[in-house]
Amino acid sequence: MAKSSNELLEALKSAGFRMTPQRTAICYVLSQRFDHPTAQSIYEQVRAEHPSLSLTTVYQTLDSLLKIGAITSLGNAGDDTIHFEVNTDPHINLACLTCHRICDLRSEAIHALEKEVQQAVGSKVLSGRVVYYSECLEKSNPLECTYHPSVNQEVVHG
Repeated sequence: MAKSSNELLEALKSAGFRMTPQRTAICYVLSQRFDHPTAQSIYEQVRAEHPSLSLTTVYQTLDSLLKIGAITSLGNAGDDTIHFEVNTDPHINLACLTCHRICDLRSEAIHALEKEVQQAVGSKVLSGRVVYYSECLEKSNPLECTYHPSVNQEVVHG
């Protein structure tokens, strides 16, 4: 389940981080995005209201949230860019190598796997990831994908 901006802020605060307007805005944007955003896309969205925001601040905030287990990092979706996710519940991510979209897939098997890992390590598991890659999440021919750059020039990567 995705966390609210208040939950993300509380996690940072509990870990000893100072609450700044920039961190607050980053947490708000993260909590509103369900498209597995990149640091760059978060930066561009937050910078509209906070022009003094640096990309370094975004990366540092994301890194802090990762370290405390409030968000997860999915690696790249064939676009050499790290994607982030607020949903830390066990699930599978499906990454499209055509348009670089990432979709969530619920799986009871992943819940069972997390329980098994939890028992094996004996301490709290903060997060994990299972990512499957495909050419297109909707069409057997990637060129028919409605999100393919050749079809739609305004693709939003996430």
